[in-house]
Amino acid sequence: MLRVGTALLLLAGLALGQPAGPSRAEPTRVGLALSGGAALGLAHIGVLKVLVEEGIVPVAVSGNSMGAMVGGVYAAGYSPAEIESIAVNADWGTLFSSGVPFGARYLPERQQAQRYILQLGHRNLFPSLPGGLVPLQNVEFLLMDLLSETEYNTGFDFDRLPTPYRAVAVDLVTGRLQVMRRGRLSQAIRASIAIPGVFAPELLDSMELVDGGVQQYLPVEPLLEFEPDFIIAVLTMKHTPEAGISLIDVASRSMDIVGVEDLARQRALADIVIEPDVDPFSHSDFARAAELVRAGEEAARAALPGIAARLAGQRPVRERNPVETRPLAMVRSVRLEGLSVTRKSTLRPLLQTRAGGYLVFRRLREDLVRLFHTGLFEDVNYRLEFGPAESVDVVVELQERAYGFYSLGIRYDNVDNVGLGLEVGQGNLGGSGAGIRAALHVGDPTEFRFGLTGTRLFMLPFGYRVDGFWGKVDRQYYERGRVQADYGIDYRGGIAEAGYVLGRNAFFKFGLTAYRAGYLVPDRAPPALEALPGSELVAGPLFQLEYDNRVSPWLPSAGSHVVLDALYSTGLFGERGEMARVELRSGRTVGLGRRLFLSGGWELGFTLGDSLFAEYFRAGAEDLPGFGRDEFVSPYKALVQGSFDVRVVDLFGQDEYPLFLGAFATVATFVRPDVLVQRADPLTDLNWSAGLTLRTDTPVGPVVCRLGVADFAKPESFSYAAPRLSLFISVGRDFRYTR
Repeated sequence: MLRVGTALLLLAGLALGQPAGPSRAEPTRVGLALSGGAALGLAHIGVLKVLVEEGIVPVAVSGNSMGAMVGGVYAAGYSPAEIESIAVNADWGTLFSSGVPFGARYLPERQQAQRYILQLGHRNLFPSLPGGLVPLQNVEFLLMDLLSETEYNTGFDFDRLPTPYRAVAVDLVTGRLQVMRRGRLSQAIRASIAIPGVFAPELLDSMELVDGGVQQYLPVEPLLEFEPDFIIAVLTMKHTPEAGISLIDVASRSMDIVGVEDLARQRALADIVIEPDVDPFSHSDFARAAELVRAGEEAARAALPGIAARLAGQRPVRERNPVETRPLAMVRSVRLEGLSVTRKSTLRPLLQTRAGGYLVFRRLREDLVRLFHTGLFEDVNYRLEFGPAESVDVVVELQERAYGFYSLGIRYDNVDNVGLGLEVGQGNLGGSGAGIRAALHVGDPTEFRFGLTGTRLFMLPFGYRVDGFWGKVDRQYYERGRVQADYGIDYRGGIAEAGYVLGRNAFFKFGLTAYRAGYLVPDRAPPALEALPGSELVAGPLFQLEYDNRVSPWLPSAGSHVVLDALYSTGLFGERGEMARVELRSGRTVGLGRRLFLSGGWELGFTLGDSLFAEYFRAGAEDLPGFGRDEFVSPYKALVQGSFDVRVVDLFGQDEYPLFLGAFATVATFVRPDVLVQRADPLTDLNWSAGLTLRTDTPVGPVVCRLGVADFAKPESFSYAAPRLSLFISVGRDFRYTR
C-alpha cells in the first residue's frame, strides 16, 4: 500500500507541476550524506536498501565514521543486500579486538596473553601508551579484502568509483577537517572511523587522521562539489541519554554533543533528512546489526511520501560508473619500512609477494596478516609506488610495538586471599623474538622469577624458557578432614625448557629442572609433619605434551584439552630423591546450541620411587568444593568430573560477558590403586563433591562461585563422613606459575 501511495503522489506531482516545473522526463541527480554514530550507523544500510529498491539511486555519496564505512563499501559497487550480509555476519568482537585472533596464536602465546589482566608496553622502562585503546588492524584487513581490487582498477580516484564518494576525517596535527578524494579507499574509511581515545589514528601522508565527527558529524557539504539536484541526509543520532558504558558509547556521545552547531548547518543544506529511531540502541550495539538495519528500513519507508512530493515531476538518475579491469602490475621490488629492531631477513620468508611476480591483492593481504600475527607490530599496511610499463614497488609499512612490557595481575579467592603479580621484560631481543623478563608474585605463593623466555625464535615455532626462581608457599596439614597444623615450603632453583609447536593448539616441551624445597614445620607438629626431612632436592628431566582448542580456559566453550606431564628426579646428588611422577589430565566441553554446555573430564596421577613430598599431588577447595584447602596431599590421584552449564544472561548487555549457571559432580581418590582393590569396602576411599557453579567474565577478569557439598554419600562406617558445605569464590585470572 505504501508503494501505491508513493506512486499516486508522484503522478499527482507530475500533473500539478507540469505548467511551471521541469519537464516530465527531466533527470534529477540525488546525493546521499551518511552521518556517524558507531553501531547506530548500521541503520544506513536499511535506508540504502529502501532507496535503491524505489529507484532513488545516489549519484554521489559522502560519509563520516560508520557512514563512511557503509557509504564507501556501497560506492565501491556492493549492493545494500551484500553490505547487510557483511554487517550481520561479521564478528565485531574480533574486528575490534586489541590482539591477534584466537586461531592465529600458537598455544604458548595464547596462554601467556591470557595470564595477566593488564599489559602495557614500555620503551626504556617508560610506559608507552597506544594512540587508541583499541586498534583497527582487523577492520582494515576486512576493508582490504573487500576493496583492494576496486581501488586499483579505479586508479585510487574516488570519482571513478561506481558511485563517486567522499569521506571526512580530522587531522590531529593541524586540527583541520580533511575531505578525502583520492588514495586507498580502505585507508580513507579507516581514518574516518577512528574515534579519538578509542581507536588509534590513521597515519597517512604526515597526517594523524581521526573520526570526522569531531568537526562534521553529518557531511552534507562535501556533496556540493558534485552539484546534486536533490540531497538526502541520513542522521543516526540518539535523542535519549546514552545507556551504554563502553568507551565507544562514551566517546561517541561526546562527539554528538561537540558537533551540534555544525549539525544544524549541515541539515539546512539537505533537501530531506531521514532519522532512524536509534534511541533503543547504544553506540556499541554492533551485535544488534539486524535490528538497526530494520530501523533504517522503517525510517526510509516513512520518508518515501515526503521524498516523492519533493521529487514531483523529476526522475532520479539511476546510473553508476562502469569499472574496467586493469591489467595486473608486475612487482619490481618489495620493501619493508619502519623496522628498527626486527630483522628484515626474519620477515622475508613470511612474504609470498615477491619481485618478478604479479601483484595479487589477495596474496598481499595474506602477507600482511601473517606479519601482524607474529605479534611484533602494532600496525601493518602497504602502499604502491608505480613505475614504468605497469610495474610497481610494494612498500610494506610496519609500526613496531614497544617491545618492553609491563604485565599486571590481581586475583582474589577465599582460600589464598589476595594475590598481586607484576612482570617486567623486554621482548624481541636483537630482532630474534626472544625476551627477558622478571616476575614478582605477592600472596600465596610469594615468588620471584628471572629468566629468558619466548615462543618464537626468528619466526620459527620454538618455545623456550630458562628461569631461576625463589618462593615460599603456606600450606595446611589435614587429618581425617580437620586442619591439624599450618606449615610452609620454601623453594628455590631453576628450570630450562625447549619445545616445539604442533599446529595452533598443541605444544610439547622437554627440559631439566632442579630445586630444593625446605619445610617450615611448627613446634609440636603432628607426627607426619615431624617426619619430613628438613629439605628435599628435586632434580632431573621433565616432559609435557599439551593440546587445547578452547577459546576460554575459565568459561564453558566447546573444545577439548589434554595435558601429559612427566618428571624424573634422578637422585644422583647423594640424597633421597629418585622418583618418576606422571600426571594426565583430559576434558571436553560440548555445546548444545548457544546456551547449554556439557562438560566432562578426568585426571590421573601416580608416583613411582621415593615419592618426594614436594611433588605430591594436592587437591582441595578449588577443584573439590566442599573440602578444605589442601585437604588431599598424596603421591596418587584419580578424579572424574562432569557438569552442565546454562548461559543465563549477558552482563552489561555485552556478548563477551556471559553469565553461566551450572551444576557439577566430582568423585576422586588419593590412595594407591592396589590398596583400593584390597579394601573390603572400596567406597571408603572415594571422596565426593557436588554442587552449583556461577561464573562469568568481567572487565577485571573471570569470576567463579562454587557452592559444594562434600562426602554427602559416605558409608556410615567412615567416621568423619559428616557432609560438609562450603563456598569457593575467585575473582581474576590466575597468573601464578606452577613450575
